[in-house]
Amino acid sequence: MNEIVQRNVARDFAAARRTHGVMTAQALENLHDFEDAYRLQESVRAELGATVVGWKLAAPPAAEVISAPLFDIGCMASGTVLADTALLRDGVECELALRIDHPLPFGECTRDDVMAAVGAVMPAFELLCSRLPAKFASPREHIVADGMGHGAVVLGAPCGDWRTLNLADLRVTLWADDAPVVDKQGGNPFGDPLLAVALLANHLARRGQQLAAGTFVLAGSHTGVHRARPGERLRCVFEGVGQVALNLRETSPQHSKEHDYAGR
Repeated sequence: MNEIVQRNVARDFAAARRTHGVMTAQALENLHDFEDAYRLQESVRAELGATVVGWKLAAPPAAEVISAPLFDIGCMASGTVLADTALLRDGVECELALRIDHPLPFGECTRDDVMAAVGAVMPAFELLCSRLPAKFASPREHIVADGMGHGAVVLGAPCGDWRTLNLADLRVTLWADDAPVVDKQGGNPFGDPLLAVALLANHLARRGQQLAAGTFVLAGSHTGVHRARPGERLRCVFEGVGQVALNLRETSPQHSKEHDYAGR
């Protein structure tokens, strides 16, 4: 992907993020490798004028970890009343956000290193809003360029006394309008959120990057994807850590529109 094409695609991705629009297949036809996809992430950040405050990751079976930065403009506090439910049109996930307070080793990062570096754990909602025509059935390179479908994150209060907890086996309950939707033990896709952070740190090191102190990591959904409805009141409790809440307003017509971006 040459520089001009990359700049145009980044502008379209940034516009799609601002308006919750959808890219077209034409706009993505020259995106074939992960190197371009990760470069696009940075170009989109620059177009948005955003600051990286966190990261998310996924590890498809028998494949390399993929990651995406999370931006300051997409962070909300627990209890937010969200008017524009397009931000979670592809669902909401309950995750633990691990805050990095101390630098991690550059490469060969272990679970013990993460234990020493994490200063607090926060309950979080990740809101999913893919800008891709085929959403999460798209090529992985396209998913990476799209920031892995991230719409926004809602963060609960930080828990500093987390080392007495087994983060891999916490009870988690998701409530919608005071009715339990999910109530389970454990469920982290990596088996242990601390291992997820180590995986991410080593993945970033292979790309010449490092998890910075002050950022956080969304360590994977414990509950799968919940398809929230406009007007719903959501609350997730991670036993021993705390809770995070989000209230959704009823959708108004102007919030239901989607726009196509075609690599102009």
